[in-house]
Amino acid sequence: MKYLATLLIALCAISASAQQQAPKDSIPYELRKQAYIYTLAKKYNDPDVARMALYNLIATNPNSSAVLDSLALLYFDYQQYASAALVAQDAMKIDPNDLFATEVAAVAFDNLGVKTRAVNNYEKLYLANNDLGTLYKIAFLQLELKRHGEAINNADVIIASPKSDELKLVFPIDNSRTQEISLKAATVRMKGMIEADKGNTSLARELYQKALDMEPDFAMLKEQIAALDKK
Repeated sequence: MKYLATLLIALCAISASAQQQAPKDSIPYELRKQAYIYTLAKKYNDPDVARMALYNLIATNPNSSAVLDSLALLYFDYQQYASAALVAQDAMKIDPNDLFATEVAAVAFDNLGVKTRAVNNYEKLYLANNDLGTLYKIAFLQLELKRHGEAINNADVIIASPKSDELKLVFPIDNSRTQEISLKAATVRMKGMIEADKGNTSLARELYQKALDMEPDFAMLKEQIAALDKK
């Protein structure tokens, strides 16, 4: 992930007199000034001023994907997901390999309920990072989109990986407590959810039980089994 902080530290540390006159170095005065304003705005928790400083930086340096990344993150932090997604897409136009922008776009589209766009960005991210957690998110979104075949294929890739035994996901127990569950057990549970969504109740129950055998204290799964038994 790229952050503007490194650039800002470099800009602000060069000269304390940068606010009064343009220094005779390679960094334009306006860029230095707006970077300093952004630093102060972040320090004093003023998102409006920070945002305007970033827009001014974009006007001065429109081809900087790093500045767009920072703007996308600012929008994301304040749950302005539509703006975050739009800015992240512009960052990727400048740098197609901008994985930070790709992740922001994926999560923002997911929060907006635009699941197909979210999947597209998560798939791009997975091709770059080969992260099983990312693949799990893709498979879960595919389940929600009823793309069952793709979801099952991706789930099988996760389950077949030895790393899925070691990696953990966090699930809620109730409103105040959470628990860690192995990625493998969570993915077997997801396969059960896929089968339940397809109407294959018997197979869903088998998969749920298999996941419960792996993680006997899996609270959310116990609730799903109980709900399935009532049908």
